[in-house]
Amino acid sequence: MNTHPEPTREEMIEFLSNHFRYNTMNSWNMSTSYSRNIKIDNIDLTREQRTRAYDFIEAEGAYDNIKEIIHTFDALHEYNYQIGFNGCSGGYLVLYQGGKNDPGYKTRCDTCGKLTWYETEQLCKMSGCDGTLTLLKSPVFQIFTQPCKGMDMEKDFADWEDDSLRNRYDLVKEFDAAVDECISVFKAMLDSCKVVEKEIMVPKTIRVIECAGVEA
Repeated sequence: MNTHPEPTREEMIEFLSNHFRYNTMNSWNMSTSYSRNIKIDNIDLTREQRTRAYDFIEAEGAYDNIKEIIHTFDALHEYNYQIGFNGCSGGYLVLYQGGKNDPGYKTRCDTCGKLTWYETEQLCKMSGCDGTLTLLKSPVFQIFTQPCKGMDMEKDFADWEDDSLRNRYDLVKEFDAAVDECISVFKAMLDSCKVVEKEIMVPKTIRVIECAGVEA
């Protein structure tokens, strides 16, 4: 049961008009959209959480759960609306516009993953790959974002139809809820996890000389 009263038209206009905004690209681009400041100093953290947070944001995997929340939001909106990081240090989450298209790929290599337009199963055409191009069972879409495109810049919401106003209000509310969830997940990670150092082996490509089939 929904215990929250439905917002009035005036409340929706006030919410959208006063929502924090940020650049979709650079400040010189002059395009802005709905946004949230998620810098460590701007979110509600305890002193202990804030001290730990700076180590966490530099650690591998720190954003995995947050990216999953963002992906869920994007997919729910068919990628017409997407959440992305912006700012010099990625300290803002911004509501972007975008979409998806079907390039018409027919096959994918079962070894290297290369997508192609070949319509029959056959050997992969990539040099050095011995895989097979297998037929796709469903379309593989390409996701695109329009960072040059702002959202509702200098809009007069008083002129909007009720349905359009409510749809935009609901969208931005969903955006805020997703950001709040990202912050909650980050806080939970600060409280339940720790950053440790591990040594990893990094493959390195080098040049060698081969003479008569024998490596020098």
